[in-house]
Amino acid sequence: MDGEKRPIEEKPTAGQAFVKSIRPAGCALFLIMAVLMVALCLNVGRDPLHGYHPPERASYENDLSQLVTVLEEQVFPKLPQYDMTAAVTGDTVTVTVGQGNLQAAESAILRYFPEDLITFERG
Repeated sequence: MDGEKRPIEEKPTAGQAFVKSIRPAGCALFLIMAVLMVALCLNVGRDPLHGYHPPERASYENDLSQLVTVLEEQVFPKLPQYDMTAAVTGDTVTVTVGQGNLQAAESAILRYFPEDLITFERG
């Protein structure tokens, strides 16, 4: 034994130690939780007006007052956190956001209505 060297045991890495300590059932649970977290992150905030189906563009494109009516009666009540009003200004509808995040309100409305017909401003 004088000339022989003992093999040095390598310490496991942090990842190897973690996997060894949680066992296979823990690994499966960890993977399931990771998949659920990714699914949740990809689906959050996708539908700001759940179940809303906007009218066809042709129904309000030439009559902006009709678009104002649709916004005030069907959209703004579903987004009360923004305190919005709408008015026809020239060839567009101006939506005034009284409170809350202007960009969030804008993206919620532009998800259902065309950008070329609506402008936004802070109230």
